[in-house]
Amino acid sequence: MTPVASHQPDVALARRSPKKDNPEIKTYKMVERSDRLDFEIRSHTVRPPVTTPHRHEFFQIEANVAGEAHHVIGGQRCSYPARSLIFILPYRVHYAAHELGNPDYYVINFAANFLRQDFDLSPLEMEAASIAKYPELIPFLYEGYVDFVFTEQEFAHVSAILNRLTQLHKTRTLGTMERIRGALLELIGFAVERHAPALLALSENRTFMQGRSDALRRVMTFIDENLSRDISLNEVAEATFLSHNYLSQLLKKQTGMAFIEWLTARRMEQAQHLLAHTVQRISEIANSVGFADDAYFTRRFRQRFDQSPSEYRKSMRRT
Repeated sequence: MTPVASHQPDVALARRSPKKDNPEIKTYKMVERSDRLDFEIRSHTVRPPVTTPHRHEFFQIEANVAGEAHHVIGGQRCSYPARSLIFILPYRVHYAAHELGNPDYYVINFAANFLRQDFDLSPLEMEAASIAKYPELIPFLYEGYVDFVFTEQEFAHVSAILNRLTQLHKTRTLGTMERIRGALLELIGFAVERHAPALLALSENRTFMQGRSDALRRVMTFIDENLSRDISLNEVAEATFLSHNYLSQLLKKQTGMAFIEWLTARRMEQAQHLLAHTVQRISEIANSVGFADDAYFTRRFRQRFDQSPSEYRKSMRRT
């Protein structure tokens, strides 16, 4: 049985936290860290790592094949030795540090709704999600409380999955994405199965739920339920029983975004889902996510994803 991880606040993170003389923690979009908007797997040699605290809007799994390293998640230093996996939820502040030597690791990025088309949880809802309803989230929810380290024999299976994902990603064709989802679920399921005793012990008291913000959950829910119309910071604050100053600070602290940035991000995520999984016209989708002007919607979509809505729809249908 893998023991529950013992972690302490990381001094380096405290030194790099946003202050008057430090830059704010950056929130990365999928398009900034991946060549594809749905799924990507790459070795450490493809893209330079981000070595300062940051967030991203997508899920991430890192697989450390060899070399000593540690990972800091939410200010907690976590073990990240050879033959281990790290599971990062969207918007969770983190960074990895690989010590001297010859690092060898893989990075997997995938969009929030890649594994499940019905997955539309906000960040706070993810933290409170039922593991019975969303078993795919189990290792992401308990990362920082369990070290997902494997024996040499177990990691041979993990390596086989990583190789399969790499080959499938390189040669996408009809049916490939279903196989990628299957392999990704196998990776997640294998990690859960091998660390089941520690995970079951944690699930009984929901350790990770301590300190969760009910206020932010109310905000996220109200925004998601009103994406199709104009809403203001003051309206959201009033509806969720908060001052607009407090709400603005809360969003910035938890997501790294101002209110308008977060609202636009959620609208674009919903537009992505509708473009990929419905036959609605682009004008209808624009209206349903709060854009009265189709041309403006297309411009904002292209700014965010480097593709027009029609190009994105075509690329998703090809894959």
